[in-house]
Amino acid sequence: MYKRIFVLLCWFLILSLSAVHAGGAGVHLITPDSQDDIIKNIKVSDDSFNPSVDEKIHINYELVRPAKTTLRIFGPDHERIAEPLKDKQQKTGKHRIPWDGRDIDGDIVPDEAYFFTITARDEEKEIKYVYDPCVFSGGIEQDLSKASINDQAGTIEYRLSEMARVRIRLGISGGPLLYTLVDWEPRTAGRVTEYWDGWDKDHLIRLRRHPRFKMIISRLSLPENSLIAYGNKQTDYFVYSRKISRPEKKEHEPPPADSDRNVSFHAQIPRIKDRSPEVIMTFPQKTRTEDGAAVLMGKTMVRVELGDQYKEFFREMKYEICFFLDGEFYAEEEAGYSPYNWLWDTSRIEPGTYILTVNLASFKDQIGILSKKIKVNNKEVK
Repeated sequence: MYKRIFVLLCWFLILSLSAVHAGGAGVHLITPDSQDDIIKNIKVSDDSFNPSVDEKIHINYELVRPAKTTLRIFGPDHERIAEPLKDKQQKTGKHRIPWDGRDIDGDIVPDEAYFFTITARDEEKEIKYVYDPCVFSGGIEQDLSKASINDQAGTIEYRLSEMARVRIRLGISGGPLLYTLVDWEPRTAGRVTEYWDGWDKDHLIRLRRHPRFKMIISRLSLPENSLIAYGNKQTDYFVYSRKISRPEKKEHEPPPADSDRNVSFHAQIPRIKDRSPEVIMTFPQKTRTEDGAAVLMGKTMVRVELGDQYKEFFREMKYEICFFLDGEFYAEEEAGYSPYNWLWDTSRIEPGTYILTVNLASFKDQIGILSKKIKVNNKEVK
């Protein structure tokens, strides 16, 4: 009870400060349970669109009274993307505002889920009405219990009751994670089909045929009326987010999580950080390869490190490094760092060909994966 009171007080303080910056006007949050709202019947024309082929999406709403209205589009990390409407005096009645999927700079946005806020100022009552779906919706995590795999078609099918981010992890029960097939990517409600050829990420293991194959599908609900853009083949959100640099980037701050909604911590981590990082594994002492396998002998140095583009985001995270040999746990380092050098005494295992897998797992549930084919040949060790 006291925790909820504290959360509400914090949110009230934020609203109070917003009112001060707005020139003293009071603030009224529009939620499914709120009364006397000046904005009604807020709905989007579709849940997804392809701006790369000039498709537009329309945001529909109705004003009960005349108001000065602002509509802003925000990205998944709460940075302002576009402002289709700014301080425009609008009449009572229905309104339909288009968005062409372009940002403030006129560039087509990358494939991602976006949300919008509407602010309507009632000058007569000196009240600012705010519709912000992040206040009351989205961020609920759940594992899906039903999904079907069609090996012949190479598909995984499942159903979503609402728009959500989806993560699909494939691996071996009691062993390593071998593939993050879908990494918190936005999906529309209804039946969803994903494509998978049955192999692991590095195409070394026929994972689907493994007797301990395991699949976990998790969903993270999106805020109400989210807009999913697709079709941009020129850039992705990871690259786009690093390029944009404007003062409006951190304008929208997500409200404190309501303890009654059990908002997942994944919803509070920036998208550019909440992803499976690239892992690099090398053998500095390796002298040759045979049939695509690194030949290892005696005591061998195994170096594990993060890809360059991920070091910036994972530098401050704590993580552990686990090694698996042919899908079975072999060794670990709980206090991992990058680069990490592991001196492996291969003389302890029988000569032969193996699959060496490394899982680099952060304490915030991001897991990097890499498997390599190796050949142990200690006969040549003098």
